[in-house]
Amino acid sequence: MNTDELLSYAIRHFGRNSISKVNNNANIIAFSSPITKKWFAILNLDPKSKKLNLNCGEFSETIKDLPGFSTASLVKDDNWVEVSLLLSEQKIKQALEYAFKVVLMTNKKNNPEKLIYIPDANQNDEKNVYHEQKLDFKNWKKSSRFVERKNKFTEDKIDLNFEETQSVPKEIKEMIKSYQYSLNGAIRREQNFYSQGKLMADYEDDYDRKQSFLRYYPTYHDLTVGQARTYFTWRTKIRHNIYEKNSDLYAYIYLYELLNGIGVKNSQEGLERLISFNKNYAQKFSSEMGAYIERWIRDYLIFYNIDSKTYDSFIKERDKDKKYEQLLYPQNFSEHEVVTSLIRLSNYKITNCPLYKKDEEKFEHLLALIWQQILDLRQDGFDFFTNYIAYKNQMTVQLFAAAVFNHNLISKTNSYEVDQIRKYFYDEEKKTWYCESYWGLAGQKSIVGNLLHEVDREVRQSFHLGRNLKPRKIEKHYLQAIKDGIKEYQIEEQKLNHPELEINLSQLSMIREDAADTRDSLLTEEELKAEQEEKTQVEENSVDNVKKDYGLSKEEVTTVIMLLNGEDPKKYLKENHLMAAIVIDNINEKMFDEIGDNVVEFIDDAPILIEDYREELEDMFLKGNS
Repeated sequence: MNTDELLSYAIRHFGRNSISKVNNNANIIAFSSPITKKWFAILNLDPKSKKLNLNCGEFSETIKDLPGFSTASLVKDDNWVEVSLLLSEQKIKQALEYAFKVVLMTNKKNNPEKLIYIPDANQNDEKNVYHEQKLDFKNWKKSSRFVERKNKFTEDKIDLNFEETQSVPKEIKEMIKSYQYSLNGAIRREQNFYSQGKLMADYEDDYDRKQSFLRYYPTYHDLTVGQARTYFTWRTKIRHNIYEKNSDLYAYIYLYELLNGIGVKNSQEGLERLISFNKNYAQKFSSEMGAYIERWIRDYLIFYNIDSKTYDSFIKERDKDKKYEQLLYPQNFSEHEVVTSLIRLSNYKITNCPLYKKDEEKFEHLLALIWQQILDLRQDGFDFFTNYIAYKNQMTVQLFAAAVFNHNLISKTNSYEVDQIRKYFYDEEKKTWYCESYWGLAGQKSIVGNLLHEVDREVRQSFHLGRNLKPRKIEKHYLQAIKDGIKEYQIEEQKLNHPELEINLSQLSMIREDAADTRDSLLTEEELKAEQEEKTQVEENSVDNVKKDYGLSKEEVTTVIMLLNGEDPKKYLKENHLMAAIVIDNINEKMFDEIGDNVVEFIDDAPILIEDYREELEDMFLKGNS
């Protein structure tokens, strides 16, 4: 039960005067008995710590250990308990009513007043002495005079409520008379509002006065004649697209009409009027009302089964669901969208992967293949998404909360789909609406981060890119899925880069010999000699490169180590007749294949190691080659 619904219920059942702020704190609301003035409930509205504490008297010790109940945190008193707002709506209401009765009974005292009968007595007759007697109310009969007074009182009450005016429109008179007092108290307001609204659906007025109005959850029955005519005159203008500022309470009556389908031909027209009123009235004159309308529009779409895809009412919900929807149904989205959602759910910076930096599009294709391999494991009972990312949850919802709505109306559907993972459905047996959606699991970013780290590690090994990473712990079947995805990608690349060709192997050697002879005949003696020298030099360099660390020369390795140790290599380079700028450029160029980025930069003309890569460079040059 959310706090808006709880406040709405409290106002209706305990009265507006029973609710007050605590120490002028708008987030702390106290509910008090109108008789004893004692608090029976305290509600914390802070979104980060919503709590409800109740005064359950001596019974609190008994219920503190029950599911959903615990020691009070807002009031340090043994008679108070904390009630979880996740309990069912019915249980929370029962607990509130019990707490209300507890504080009400604390003021219960025996009434010292007695009813007595005093007969006529002769003062001179000493025998007539007064004796206390009980009055017999059962045998009393109401006099005709009493009945007349009662009838007159009823008429006065009606006149007081609807003002005696010289000319009351007959439609308003009929509306007043149509109110059914015999209906059950729990549904009386809603059903009377609906029946009176249908009666007045086409009524128009032209009242030249304006009367103010103040009442929570207003209905026609709460209006005097003058107020009713003020409302219907204002409504007439609204229906002609003339939006004039009036009491918000009149505006809420109009909104209740639309929610109940009063004054509209069909639900589509009702929706358009709600949207128009929100734009032209609420957003201009009452932002608080606008928040209610936006929520009611979502409920309206559900109840009247109107496709929400053409409206922005569920845009926040769709944005929240999108990342989960893309991972659960990747075939419906681009590889870029799927990979982006996976990265957003991770705390690992996979964008540092050498393959990602080399070719982002190819990496996204590879990661999409790997994710599909992980999804396929669900048929073997290994559901990574449900176990580590998000789980499906059902939550009760109250459509048109905080509005006067006739819940006896039959909705146009029992099932409503916002997107592939967010659905609303109605339980006929429980008479309750539910919302089914996915809720993120704690630690999802860390676990998905470990998964992407292993993707990065396996990619580096398989494609010989960058330095090796230390493995992180993930389940073996998911690690195998990563390897299978990489194999599938490599097979695709091999087919793409090496199309099948028909070659006559018997003629291959002859072709090679002819090509070599032709080439040698075209070269001069000097060119042949230069080619031989170049070949010799390449072979010598190859031998030298085997002895070098990561392709760096001895001086370059020394420079990196000096920078790791916080030393300035300028003097060393000068003694070896080397330019610092050239050496640093060589280091960055040669380390790019290992790190995927520059590792040294110049700040104020001095070479400085980039701290982001210090740990990796220390592993490579100070702790030995890996």
